[in-house]
Amino acid sequence: MTTRPRLPRWLLLLSVLLAMVATTTLGAAPDARADYPNPDPGDPVCGPSWVVISAYGTEEDTTHQGAGMEWGSSGVNSWFIAGIVQSLHDKGVQDQAIKVRNLKYPASLISRPWPGGLPDYWTGLGIGRDRLASEVNFYAGCANHPHLILLGYSMGAHVVKSALQLPVVQSHADTIGAVLTVADPSRNNGQIGMAQAGAMLTINPDFSTGTAAVADGGLLGRLNVPGAFAGFIGDGRYFDVCRTDDHVCNRPGPPSTDDLAQQFAYSLPAHTQYGAGDHGATANRMAAKAVSTAVSFAASGGSDPNPNTPCAPHTDTDPMGAAAIAAACSVIAQDTWYTWGGGHSVSPPQATFGSVDQSDPVRSANDPYRKGFDCSGYVRFAYYKAAGYDIIGDRTADSAYRAPWSVRFGPPMGESVLRAGDIVYFGTSANIHHTAIYLGTGLIAEAPQSNEKIRVSPMSNHHDYMGAVRPSGSGSGGGGGVGGPNSTWGTGVRTHTTPSTSGPVYTTLSGPTAIRIDCQKHAQSVTAEGYTNDVWSHLPDIGGSWVSNIYVRGPAWLPNIPACDGSSPGGGAHSTWGTNVNIRAIPSASGRLVTTLAGPTDIGISCQKHAESVTASGITNDAWSFLPNYNGWVSNIFVKGAAWLVDVPTCGGGSGGAVGGDHMTWGTNVYLHTAPTATSARADLLPGPTAVTIDCQVHGQSVTAEGITNDGWSHLADRQAWISNIYVKGAAWLDGVPACDGDPGSPGGETHGNTRTTWGTNVRVHQDATSGSGVVATLAGPTQVTVVCQKHSESVTADGYTNDGWSRLADQQGWISNIYIKGPAWDDSLPTC
Repeated sequence: MTTRPRLPRWLLLLSVLLAMVATTTLGAAPDARADYPNPDPGDPVCGPSWVVISAYGTEEDTTHQGAGMEWGSSGVNSWFIAGIVQSLHDKGVQDQAIKVRNLKYPASLISRPWPGGLPDYWTGLGIGRDRLASEVNFYAGCANHPHLILLGYSMGAHVVKSALQLPVVQSHADTIGAVLTVADPSRNNGQIGMAQAGAMLTINPDFSTGTAAVADGGLLGRLNVPGAFAGFIGDGRYFDVCRTDDHVCNRPGPPSTDDLAQQFAYSLPAHTQYGAGDHGATANRMAAKAVSTAVSFAASGGSDPNPNTPCAPHTDTDPMGAAAIAAACSVIAQDTWYTWGGGHSVSPPQATFGSVDQSDPVRSANDPYRKGFDCSGYVRFAYYKAAGYDIIGDRTADSAYRAPWSVRFGPPMGESVLRAGDIVYFGTSANIHHTAIYLGTGLIAEAPQSNEKIRVSPMSNHHDYMGAVRPSGSGSGGGGGVGGPNSTWGTGVRTHTTPSTSGPVYTTLSGPTAIRIDCQKHAQSVTAEGYTNDVWSHLPDIGGSWVSNIYVRGPAWLPNIPACDGSSPGGGAHSTWGTNVNIRAIPSASGRLVTTLAGPTDIGISCQKHAESVTASGITNDAWSFLPNYNGWVSNIFVKGAAWLVDVPTCGGGSGGAVGGDHMTWGTNVYLHTAPTATSARADLLPGPTAVTIDCQVHGQSVTAEGITNDGWSHLADRQAWISNIYVKGAAWLDGVPACDGDPGSPGGETHGNTRTTWGTNVRVHQDATSGSGVVATLAGPTQVTVVCQKHSESVTADGYTNDGWSRLADQQGWISNIYIKGPAWDDSLPTC
């Protein structure tokens, strides 16, 4: 037998409002209460690890409600609390570690001016806001550092949202694991990123996923979720639910109190059915999201689990190890996330958006929206920055561990033999599952796991240490041999029994292969893949055969690899002249200073190239020579000999230049950006014309400047940044520079049949033609897509445009707003869905 719950007090009050006699017939004074709830929840106490603070709705009563109504007379809070508690149980949190408490505040709609009566809505809201702030402040001071989950329904949601605006609450943001609001009268449908990430859920009357117009929202106001809790496109800890037919949270048009009673009355059936309407399915779903986020946030220790542990070498190291640690620490300083697969399938190594780890889909759910590294991608990036080329290659932790490192330390040797900068590995002999960079004194820099930041951690957190390697090759270990690990690139690469293409073929490497090189020498000059080089490397583990350095990742003459015959790295001995000669990181006088040669110095030169023209000591020359011993460039003005050295080969792409060659910018104060858009963050400033290295180009945001309009953007490999092609000398689409992965590479004519090109970065493809539906794919940058058809659906405003056109993408099996497809708002050449 089912007992129908009695009508909440606020419904009765509304009927009085509608009768226009609210101020005279709102109940007898003896029944009025100065505060809800009843019984009094008492003062907060420290102890439980998890505290759920629940703020009930307007005029709700908690006295004598019976099972299911302990947290408010509508029962909505009870449904969500049940979901939160069950989700905590699912995460292994026991009952004794959980405390649920009502927030004590006067949840009243209108003022009852008699003694003991309740204040009006806005006064009650302020009291609730301040009391919630006080409770957050209290729990933040508990020695056991409990984790809070804040829940608010109706007026309670307004209370919670208002409290989040207060500096005292934001100062304790790390205490709050998650926030969940239901039917919020201050909802802002237009807050960017909330609906797109699924954190702000809109549901239809049948509880299917719906959409909310950005012009609509809360009945009584439109408050944004503060950034500390909203995050950005999936990073946040704030979740919200609203029904399309509930005008308390989804009032058409701007907020107003002129028709308050009518809007409340219209919304009553929907407003009270967030739990019972679908038997708790939506409550359980959103509770699970909130709890998963809260538990992950708690596990990470908040925003900085090791705030007092410096990221730096804590023992002696070598120059390469020190440079790797500097790069690793710069990633930590940028508060970078771990992302599954981050830092892979990209060249040069850099942070990338991750993907969902199918073995841990809940924890990694936000990885597609976060730019970062996984453990091996992080180590790869650090050593790329240290070596100046991709010394590790695009390998997993397991395959990197099994590469032919020359200096290796096994587990029996312990940690005492390790030096800061060594790469440590964890797992079993059959499966290495984690890697990190050793800092010394038992500390490592690591990308730990999804939903956690890259950080400094105790090595003792891992109990399956399997050994370490030293990329520089210095010192001694258990591996033997000379030289660090290297890798070939390309397919069908032949090794020969002599350093010559006419020598017998020893073997053919079918694809990129890890190799160990013990020495290198000048021999037959080879031209292949657009490069010319006379250096060959000796492979002791592949029958003592030889491979042309054209096919070895790195410069033409590999650093830290000795010459087989003791000769100099260059094509003959060279020396500089003059005093205080600068060596630069790139062939430009504006490049980063590597070192200064105090006087005439003998140097080894591996190759030379034409780059920035320099005038010095009465001479003008645009030739620069690469010095492998310094991993830097010197202007040929300061090298004894001809302006173009007759015995030194021209650098190919492997000698410090990237595919696409070197280019010059023009103009002054040219900004570089972190993405191919003028609205992305600024990465650097070029004060004047500068030599730059470009590895690829894409079609990005169309920019108009200096009287020119162009959507071409070039990636600067040496600066890890983007520049508009407007500021690069040459054509709008640079000749000889390839398109970056994912870009069609065509300077025009982007429409071929149903093929189109998107623009912008991190563009989401949705399940349905609405921004609130699930995300099926994220396009990291401009991408060629196949459009099946288009239709009019939800109107979206983004990047300064408003459009209701959506296109169906065949390959992604989802929908994209036409705002992000290059072309007209509605393409008449495409069929209507």
